[in-house]
Amino acid sequence: MVEDEPLPTHNGADQENEPKGMVFHCFWAPFYWFKMLAMEMHWTFVFGVVIVYGISQGLGGALSRVGTEYYMKDVQKVQPSEAQVYSGIINIPWIVKPIWGLLTDVVPISGYRRRPYFVFAVMKFYLGAIVFVSI
Repeated sequence: MVEDEPLPTHNGADQENEPKGMVFHCFWAPFYWFKMLAMEMHWTFVFGVVIVYGISQGLGGALSRVGTEYYMKDVQKVQPSEAQVYSGIINIPWIVKPIWGLLTDVVPISGYRRRPYFVFAVMKFYLGAIVFVSI
């Protein structure tokens, strides 16, 4: 039998560059985290993830927001305060998403973690669609 070789560990040399106790450490911490992630994975993986999420969420969200704001302001003649209310309503699912994720992870129903919640969400969707069609 071949004995397993121990995984390479960092001996702390990488952390020597990190300033300890600095006031601005909270500013530099994400950069150190990205550096560590690039060393563990590969810089191309980190670069790819940043680009994909930056393009899909950052650029896509910005472009859709510009279009939505133009439509509300110029076409629908909505006041800025009313537009903010609509934007807040549109963002409710993104605000509830972490709570929903914690709920599905922590509170199992009949031994299942996510399946009952998906079934509940689908039933709620169909109920809403039926109500919407009947109006």
